[in-house]
Amino acid sequence: MKVLMWSRVDLFDIGGGDLIQMEATAAELRKLGVEVDISTDLNADLSNYDVIHVFHMDWTAETYSHAKRARDGRKPLVLSPIHHSVKEVKRFDDEYGLGWRKITSFLFPDQHQRDTMKNIYRSLSDHRKLKPTLQSIFMGLKNMHTKTLSMANVVLVQTEAEARDLKETYGVEIKWVKVSNGVGEQFTREQEFENSLGVEDYIICVGRIEARKNQLNIIKAVEKFIASEEIDVSLVFVGKKNTHHGSFIKEFDKKVAENSWIIYVPETSWDEMPALFHFAKVGVSASWFETSGLTSLEALFSGANVVAAGERAREILGNLASYCDPGSVDSIAEAIKKQYDGPKTTVPAEMREEYTWENAARKTKKVYEEVLAKS
Repeated sequence: MKVLMWSRVDLFDIGGGDLIQMEATAAELRKLGVEVDISTDLNADLSNYDVIHVFHMDWTAETYSHAKRARDGRKPLVLSPIHHSVKEVKRFDDEYGLGWRKITSFLFPDQHQRDTMKNIYRSLSDHRKLKPTLQSIFMGLKNMHTKTLSMANVVLVQTEAEARDLKETYGVEIKWVKVSNGVGEQFTREQEFENSLGVEDYIICVGRIEARKNQLNIIKAVEKFIASEEIDVSLVFVGKKNTHHGSFIKEFDKKVAENSWIIYVPETSWDEMPALFHFAKVGVSASWFETSGLTSLEALFSGANVVAAGERAREILGNLASYCDPGSVDSIAEAIKKQYDGPKTTVPAEMREEYTWENAARKTKKVYEEVLAKS
């Protein structure tokens, strides 16, 4: 079986959770005997592939083109939309959007219209996006997404909440299968850890440095926590800076420079991540919107307690985490206090078995086999 994983044109330029999901799933699928290629080329040759697996639908115009080419070529189509809650995205734009995002939020009440305007802006510097963006202007981005969902043989969702949100937003019946993201083998094996930071019991936040990941509110919350508890604790950020968020990055850099208790690690390998989580007391993900919150799973599996946000995270983590409102510094601070002062969380054995990339690959392969059998 030969599969093409196909995604947005800037996948390798602006990495993210979708890139991690594709590369990790592809690596495990190859171990199961599936040939997998990853492409971002709008004109990719589909002739040699048995199944086309398209990733990332939200605010991405090129997904429709990928799906239509697969269907026109009579190829079985699997779609992983990686769909965020439109309500959460809209709330972020309304309450916290910066720069161009703030302007589009003011001018356009509809989220899909806002996303179209952002794509026009991005197309000015990345001409690969120009053709699909122009198509979305004439067809309507929401209409394109609705058609993309309708063309898919099977839609893979990470949570049941994602499936409900897709139906609510686009009003289309889909055949969906839940395939949750997982952690890599480096988070599940027994190992000795080396502390590269020289501090322990810190608070850690992993993810791109950008407005939606909410690092500035996390800094304010930890400041509040330190003041109320009268303790010394470090706050560690790990992740690349999103250069499209200039004003946010400028304020983040200012905070890091002004506070010696904030440690910034611009980039590290995934093999080093378990150790960074292991020596932390709490892992915080207070993002305005996420599909599932993979870093929270990685923190848990590595021995840290967890603070998370959103319905999707709650579905996966249940009572193993404390939850916060990303728009409330007090809420984030209270959740951090609860987990910092609380006992270490014990991860159930069944959870350790369920949330791995190996398991995600097995479920994905089964879907490939089923759509092939029906084609």
